Amino acid sequence: MNGRPLCWLVFLVVVTGCGKEPIALSPLPSIEGAPALTAALAKHHQAAAEDLTDGARRGELAIALDANGFDEEAISVYGAAARLAPDEFDWPYFQALLLVQVRSDYEQALTSIEAAIEVDEGYVPAWLSRGAWLRALDRHEEARQAYKRAAALGAGAPAVVGLAHLHLDDGQFQAAVDLLEPVNQTTPDPRLEALLGRAYRALGRNDEAKIASARGSAATTAMQWIDPKLSRHAAFIAGFSNRLLHAQNLIQAGRPRDAMAIAESLVEDRPQDIAAINTNAALERFDIVRALLADGLELYPDDARLHQMMANVFRQESDDAGAERHLELVLAAEPNNARALEELGWLIARQGRADEGRALLERALDNGAREPKEVLYRLGLLYGTAGDWEAAVRRFHDATQIDGSFTMAYVHLARCLAESGEHQQALAALDWADRLGTHSNERRSARRRLSVLRKGLE
Repeated sequence: MNGRPLCWLVFLVVVTGCGKEPIALSPLPSIEGAPALTAALAKHHQAAAEDLTDGARRGELAIALDANGFDEEAISVYGAAARLAPDEFDWPYFQALLLVQVRSDYEQALTSIEAAIEVDEGYVPAWLSRGAWLRALDRHEEARQAYKRAAALGAGAPAVVGLAHLHLDDGQFQAAVDLLEPVNQTTPDPRLEALLGRAYRALGRNDEAKIASARGSAATTAMQWIDPKLSRHAAFIAGFSNRLLHAQNLIQAGRPRDAMAIAESLVEDRPQDIAAINTNAALERFDIVRALLADGLELYPDDARLHQMMANVFRQESDDAGAERHLELVLAAEPNNARALEELGWLIARQGRADEGRALLERALDNGAREPKEVLYRLGLLYGTAGDWEAAVRRFHDATQIDGSFTMAYVHLARCLAESGEHQQALAALDWADRLGTHSNERRSARRRLSVLRKGLE
């Protein structure tokens, strides 16, 4: 063979990928005002355009689109990557997740995730997702098999929750209880409690339902297996806004360590951006935040949010005077700021200014405190310390009405009832606290005090 045919053969191999059919590449979506994001997407688009048969490059372009919010484009590009690289798990898997997230297209998502499972039958999140989507389509027996497969692979509580949901859907309430109780006893979780509350109520076990439902109210996310595959997206996130959103999502998901480097880079890029500062404050990066807040307050001396964050910094440093000063500045700008009212009220009450503290806490309640049961509990403590048993009982009782699993509110309610001579009601409150089962030392102490007071009447 002479030189020319050999060169031609090499050219053909480069262009056609050893016989794979090329798949055309669509242009990038139009982006305005985000040069860093535009450059990042252009880099991956150019790499994919250089070889229209390369599944890996096409898949990385899809991840870049996915990670930066171009969902529909990502779905299409994932599909092309899956056709170019049929032995790659990630492309049909990521496509399936987006199909549900963006379109709620469970049928097509199941087709994609089944293609992924054919490549790797041992990936737990794929089986959990398959179970959830089959349940959404009322294909309960298939969903049950998917959850059982996930359990066999070691999914643990997430698979149990999936199976419990199916039992509840089918009206098999005792079966749900039998499944959930052992797991919840080993690893208590508000998401398990929420399901138990539903089952107990359906079975007529109303007291247990009240407790479980109250504990379940603390659940903020669905029970799920951590999906390590998704960590691949982080490296593709570009642009300030997308990185900010990613850091905030990591914090909300309980992954603050993963958010730290991103949060620090945000203030490096935009040191006066309030969202970037707030994100670092949420991570308790006070070494970074304090200087930034001081600079920000020089520019915006009346900004209540900046004063609130600076007060948080001082509180973390146990500088009560500094915290008090900035909370007062918050209230000077926003007199009905419930958070500042609550924090300042509790701060000065603990310094001995109980009357002023109670007044501020009462105002926090009137202005929509974030956690009214906690404000009520603190008010109960302050009224109890002052010997105002009637007011203390009222506040502790209100706290227990909001959260039937608030053990310490029941304990203090019992103490105040006992001190005011309502011994039978005090005993009932302690009996309920015993059913909750936490804070055993405090419960025993309250019972001893009740016993002393009752004997004093004999």
